[in-house]
Amino acid sequence: MIKLSVKKKSFFQSPMFKRALKIVLIVIVAASLLMNLFTFIMPVVRYYGNSMSPTLDDGQILIVNKMAEVKSGDIIAFYYNNKVIVRRVVATGNSQLEIDVFGTVSVNGKELVEPYIENKTLGQCNLSFPYNIPANSYFVLGDNRDVAMDSRLSEIGVVTEDRLIGKVVFSLKPFESIE
Repeated sequence: MIKLSVKKKSFFQSPMFKRALKIVLIVIVAASLLMNLFTFIMPVVRYYGNSMSPTLDDGQILIVNKMAEVKSGDIIAFYYNNKVIVRRVVATGNSQLEIDVFGTVSVNGKELVEPYIENKTLGQCNLSFPYNIPANSYFVLGDNRDVAMDSRLSEIGVVTEDRLIGKVVFSLKPFESIE
């Protein structure tokens, strides 16, 4: 009589284990890619305050693109005193900026059309105009000019490339405001 022995497959050799292992590896790789994306290319920041009202709300979550080209009219995030500040670019490097006593902004002699602001005002300002913006810099203003601390104050000044985080490309309302 011939005896045949059947070897049992171990749990680690079973098709079910191999499928589960593949799924776990795919999830780990996807999570790693997303973490790198949101850390190095498109960081997520939270906006606080009312300097960008009515465009942005306090507590709003913003996605910033570090790779995007920044131009006038864009909203950017940048560092100031180890804090993230969010403001609108009104002029870029090698431009001449003028803000009159009524808050009208002109760049290179041309008045800006600013439908995003509710009240034109000079606000807090200790600069002399006309102001020449250095190359590779951005002159930023808050949309709520009455209260915004921005490039009109010499302490903040223009935003240079080394302080720039990137261009705001997407915003989410806080979960509390979703109806």
